[in-house]
Parts: sequence; C-alpha cells; structure tokens
Amino acid sequence: MPDYNPVARTRTLARIVGPYMLVIGATLLTRQTIFNDMLPSFMENHALVLSTGAFTLIVGLCMLTAHHHWTTAAATVITLTGFAAALKGAWLMIAPEW
Repeated sequence: MPDYNPVARTRTLARIVGPYMLVIGATLLTRQTIFNDMLPSFMENHALVLSTGAFTLIVGLCMLTAHHHWTTAAATVITLTGFAAALKGAWLMIAPEW
C-alpha cells in the first residue's frame, strides 16, 4: 500500500474541484436569466431537492474523508469546500425551505 501523501491528495482534489468551480461560475454568469426562472421551480420539486441534497452530502463527506488537514492555504480551501458541500447537502435534505 502506498504511503499517504497529503500534498498529492490536495493536488488531486484541487484538480477536480477547480475546474468544476470554473464551469459552474461560467455557467452562472452566462445563463443568469435561466437560473432566475429555474430556481423557484427547482425548489418546488421535493424529490429533486432531496436527491440533490443526498448527492451533495455524499460528495462533501467523500471530500472530508479523503482530505482533512489544514497545513497549507490550498489544503484549507479544499477542506472547507468539503465542509460546505456536506453542510449544504444536509441542509437541503433536512430543511430545504430555510
């Protein structure tokens, strides 16, 4: 079994999270009007909100399991992203109306 290398783990997760954040940001900028119309409809579909929350929660928990150290700025950002995803997923499942 290979040794645990926290720097390699941070880089791997940053290579996944970074492009994802860029694509989401570009999507939100270029399709603002669609999201303004889509979000209220999305929140009315309880099954969709629950499944999105479950997926977001599992992604956040996977990130936290794979990466839970605070040694550098990049490591801290990755860990905080995992926390944010896990909390958002749990929030969508438990109390989406808030």
